[in-house]
Amino acid sequence: MLRLPSLKITDALESRFLLFDDLKVMWRDAHGITNNTDHSTGDPGIAEIEKTDDIPADRNHAPSDTPVILVVDANVRDAHREKIEQVFPAESTRLFEVPPGEESKSVAAWNRIIDFAFSGPLRRNTPLVAVGGGVTGDLAGFAAASIMRGLPLYQVPTTLLAMVDSAIGGKTGINHAFGKNTIGSFYHPRAVLFDTGFLTTLPQREWLCGISEVLKYGYIADRQLLEQAAGLADPASRNRSLLHDVIERSVRIKAEVVAEDARESGKRAWLNFGHTFGHALETQDNYRNINHGEAVYAGMIAALFVSRKLGFNVSDEPLLALKKTYQLNLNAHAGSIDRLVTLMTQDKKNRDNNIRLVLVEGYGQPHVQTIDDRNLLKEAWKYTFDTLS
Repeated sequence: MLRLPSLKITDALESRFLLFDDLKVMWRDAHGITNNTDHSTGDPGIAEIEKTDDIPADRNHAPSDTPVILVVDANVRDAHREKIEQVFPAESTRLFEVPPGEESKSVAAWNRIIDFAFSGPLRRNTPLVAVGGGVTGDLAGFAAASIMRGLPLYQVPTTLLAMVDSAIGGKTGINHAFGKNTIGSFYHPRAVLFDTGFLTTLPQREWLCGISEVLKYGYIADRQLLEQAAGLADPASRNRSLLHDVIERSVRIKAEVVAEDARESGKRAWLNFGHTFGHALETQDNYRNINHGEAVYAGMIAALFVSRKLGFNVSDEPLLALKKTYQLNLNAHAGSIDRLVTLMTQDKKNRDNNIRLVLVEGYGQPHVQTIDDRNLLKEAWKYTFDTLS
């Protein structure tokens, strides 16, 4: 098991990152559980909860006497039912199933989780565990932040995107017609537990969502990840060692950035490279046909175009080399450039009527710049649509 340094920030308890391939061991470790061994038989004895420095035994985070609230993606539960039930047996778990898809990041779905939580045994130290991709993690995280002003939250990401990005850093939330993730809060999990076994059933299109975030890290922090992402994008060239290395590198990058800037007042904005363009595209699409990773992939191409127009020497060739892999068709939105620029002005990261973009001066050299030239943004959209057509 690889345990990364804890993410220590000033406004919440620390988060721990456990990279491993056995969810049961990870869950036990996150609770400070050890196996006592009956030396007469050699068989595992009764698991005991121990007080550790990592998990403070306070009234909010001590082991709970109520069932765990498990919020799980419906597709994940269907594909990994036996694994999940071994770790979270029915007699000690209250299970809430989340329909797959971005539509579940809604006020209605959030309210259903709240109602479910209060419909049964509940304490302020009742753990809420999110098992799923970014949608489930964001939705369940916001519910955990809201119930009794905060339940202990554990994230179990089951998609590559969630493992390298969305499960890390404490951003939780739901969507609104006004924009993506416009309702939410910063709420950090007690631990993020990784089991790459979940990825064995991940469809290729969802896999590429995670590749988009790895490519993002390649541009803003670690150029080697661009090559590694390309190696993971093709199912024929993937290997476990490369996968684990990419997850570890990505988690370290994001954890270090968030630890320094928990609430996006400074360098954490770098993690939004490609996202201002991408979120506008998702909103324009009404979260129906283009998923988050695809939108970010297109958004990075547009952001790199703006970077070059402003005189920075950075290529989009590592992205365009994956064009056939992504097979992204944006023709339905090519006539909506004016609308897309308007949506960019509504991005929650903006401080005024201008648009704050993350640009890159070179590999590993991101910066935030205010853009008030709408024509430049329109050119970037046109270039992106033309390039991907």
